[in-house]
Amino acid sequence: MKRLIIFCMLAIGMAAHAQNYPISTSSLLKGPTTLTNASTDSTKVTVSGVRSAITFKYDIAKTSGTVAGTVVLKGRIVHSALGTSGEQWTVINSYTLTDATATNSVLLTANSYTDYLIITTITGTSVTVHNKYIKY
Repeated sequence: MKRLIIFCMLAIGMAAHAQNYPISTSSLLKGPTTLTNASTDSTKVTVSGVRSAITFKYDIAKTSGTVAGTVVLKGRIVHSALGTSGEQWTVINSYTLTDATATNSVLLTANSYTDYLIITTITGTSVTVHNKYIKY
């Protein structure tokens, strides 16, 4: 009987710990978003707490035309005393769009920033559909 009680207490403790510290969270940040010709789209996300790894994924589907442009991932550290005024964004990664359907992933091995910004700039004459994901 004591073993059963100890086992139940351990199971409850492990379940509570798992709920407080999720191992993995994956979500669609934005999409599907259709961009036509020369246009820009930006997505901002705040990641709180310590993460051992963060992955950003971009899915770009060419519908028509000639695709060109960039997807830029930026980060910034926001200090609660300073707020966001005067805080500079740092470029973490830049991906050049080619005239095709593509997928790109950026793996960060630590949560070095509080805010992340993904800016998609289309410079070609095309119609594309974009999805942006985050996993941590």
